[in-house]
Amino acid sequence: MKRLAAFAVLLFALPAQSAEDFAYVRAAEPGAVVVDTRPLAACREKSLAGARCLPAEDFLGPHKRLPSARDILWLLGTGGLSGNESVLVVGQDVVARDFVAGLLHVAGQRSVRVLAEPVARVLEQGADASPGRERGMIRETVFAAPMRDGLLLLRDELRGELRTSKATLLDGRAEQEYWGETVRAARGGHLPGAVSLPALRLRAALGPAAAKPVLPEGAAVAYAHDAYEGLAYLTLLIAGHQAPARLYAEGWAEWAADGALPADAVAHPDRAQPAEAKSQSPQDGGARQNAMLFAALALILAAFGLGWWAAKGRTA
Repeated sequence: MKRLAAFAVLLFALPAQSAEDFAYVRAAEPGAVVVDTRPLAACREKSLAGARCLPAEDFLGPHKRLPSARDILWLLGTGGLSGNESVLVVGQDVVARDFVAGLLHVAGQRSVRVLAEPVARVLEQGADASPGRERGMIRETVFAAPMRDGLLLLRDELRGELRTSKATLLDGRAEQEYWGETVRAARGGHLPGAVSLPALRLRAALGPAAAKPVLPEGAAVAYAHDAYEGLAYLTLLIAGHQAPARLYAEGWAEWAADGALPADAVAHPDRAQPAEAKSQSPQDGGARQNAMLFAALALILAAFGLGWWAAKGRTA
């Protein structure tokens, strides 16, 4: 959390840029710098011509935590990005692709387009291809674009807005998580007053003939499970549906970890069974029960034999 807070502090210290140049596209655009978010092996084997390999995993620490702002900007520089390019973000996994796109947008990349088609399908259709270029160990350039300072919201700021009822909250997780039926964090439920608007529903509505979802009027605060899913959700809202939104990046996982913070539809995960009970199969239980029965029978027979021998001795 401290690293993410430092990232947000740095964001707030820099001027904002317009969010107008952030959108999904159906075809590759000429002149754009291609950023391939697939695993490195897939990108190096074959990608769109001139693509730079920036796998989503490179931006994530343990448990999908974001590194510090300095590390993020350094990493973008090792990919040869200064922030002034028009980039086309491609990938196969839509969440990983949208996470990188959202991170680039927040970091201040001048223009970010997201290729809605899976890159493997585009390559199969005969697009110009070549092995992707792996990023370097040192910076090729300095990423110097001014970050978009209004897009991230810290936990204490969100608490303040909740007290004054200013925030319209959008929960991007599945409905089962929203209602606490599925728990991936210290507790289940959702932020007080949040509206359930799952990312899957927004994604299904991206097609040209799809029914558009009803979005709240005005700016909203979005959140998902964590920063990884949250930045992907922000991409869906801004690039996919032109919805003005800020992001509580730490998400429900961080909020739920503090039991003093308020929540609705609170649920707690089932307590884990003891390791011995969990590992014991029905067959193991049956064998153990049979062994106990045999032991009891042996004791009964031994007692009977001892009694018979004693009685015989007295009659002799």
